[in-house]
Amino acid sequence: MVINGWRIYFVKRLFGKQRRDLQAEVRELKKSLTPDKYLKHPTVKLYTAIMTAIKEKIPLDPYASHFALTGSLKKYGRVKKMGLPERYRLFFRVLKTQEQNAIFILWLGYPRKAGDKNDCYAAFGRMVNRGDFPESLDELLLTSDED
Repeated sequence: MVINGWRIYFVKRLFGKQRRDLQAEVRELKKSLTPDKYLKHPTVKLYTAIMTAIKEKIPLDPYASHFALTGSLKKYGRVKKMGLPERYRLFFRVLKTQEQNAIFILWLGYPRKAGDKNDCYAAFGRMVNRGDFPESLDELLLTSDED
């Protein structure tokens, strides 16, 4: 998918799986709930907020200061609030080349107690330090799917 000149990719092993699992759960909820209960269900709201962030908010300006991370994570961005439930964070990486403007959606951080060694920032930092996310555009493309 291309939005505002940015091609959006999902890292298969992490966010790609999270997205597929959420999509499947939302589809099942749609079959089993009334329309009113469906729209109010927390999982449906989470999925809607994630997809709104991916399709509308990030591609407007992926370099916006409200997405910026600092320190060892400064190459990455994150979405917080903007419709996401409290303490959920959607992490992404932006790579701009002469050939392509790409946004890679990496991982949805789950709510954990802030400051806990397993809060989503600490968990994401460990993933980065382990090398779970390739550095180069070519390597990222090999590990990702386009929507």
